[in-house]
Amino acid sequence: MRMGDILFDLIHLPRRFNAGRMSMYELLRQTGYFEMHNQVSESGIRQTLVRHPECIDDWISYSEDKRTSSGSYIKQEDGTRYKVGCFSEKSGKAIDTSYIDRTDACAAFIKHEIEDIRCSPKNWN
Repeated sequence: MRMGDILFDLIHLPRRFNAGRMSMYELLRQTGYFEMHNQVSESGIRQTLVRHPECIDDWISYSEDKRTSSGSYIKQEDGTRYKVGCFSEKSGKAIDTSYIDRTDACAAFIKHEIEDIRCSPKNWN
């Protein structure tokens, strides 16, 4: 599978997930990401998002709709800043980074989220 195809499929995951037919883990597995995860970078994700900016709102909505007590998130702080981070239920703390550029923020969130899913399959089946 070509990297461009993997990146395209990755940024469209929330739309496929909302169709409700498969788990996010299974959808991610089907993209080819598991085999190529070490070659997929935030930069590559960002470049793909620039060509498909409509996917950014899908990922923000996906993050807002997650029903978990820990994990990655993206949220708009105000009209110009976005916060991307990870909340740990064990520590009760969030570690996050602020971004001015929503595309940069979304790319960072996507990479964090797909790594969380890849590394914790027991939580996604």
